Amino acid sequence: MINQREACLGCNRIKSLCLCSHIQKFEIEPLIVQLVHPKEVKRTIGTFRIVKLSLTNSLWIRGWGEDFDQNQKFLNLVNNPHHYPMILYPGEDSLNISALSREELKLKIPEGKRLVIFVIDGTWATAKQMIQRSKTIQSLPKISFEVNTPSIYEFRRQPEKFCLSTVEAVSVLIENLKQKGLCMPQPENAHAQMITSFKVLVQSQVDYLS
Repeated sequence: MINQREACLGCNRIKSLCLCSHIQKFEIEPLIVQLVHPKEVKRTIGTFRIVKLSLTNSLWIRGWGEDFDQNQKFLNLVNNPHHYPMILYPGEDSLNISALSREELKLKIPEGKRLVIFVIDGTWATAKQMIQRSKTIQSLPKISFEVNTPSIYEFRRQPEKFCLSTVEAVSVLIENLKQKGLCMPQPENAHAQMITSFKVLVQSQVDYLS
């Protein structure tokens, strides 16, 4: 565990490898909420922190025992009548926003409600466990996108070609929402900087392991 006196209070990495200077802060209209597995909170290479630091109006919720049905903060967001909650997760029953036109996608999102997208942060094994243990998460409509570029997360093996790290998934999600007129990052295109920050993290870990 990193000595707290040696760690950056922002990105939680040792100060010589701090990512904060590579972060571009921005906001978007939809609410992105990261559901973070407890193990990921402790990781210094966890990518949820890049999203947290970059997307200033996003939220993150730490799971306890992987069961979000007991988490009041999560339940309040889901049950808010002004929200339209969805879970970012692939599957045949998932709304593939890459394959829909602007008009088709807008028909899927109730007018007058804020789109709230929950993103599970964890390994694919722990992500599945988090879904399986939460009836509420299972009940949420799914949203997904087409993956055209493999993950650059070189030191964590991905089970499938379409699997991305959390920060990559959020960046691609925002780009797809932007193209369909449901999202306009402020400043524009700032979400791409999250990938630049992620590349710095990956390279620092590759250098450390080599």
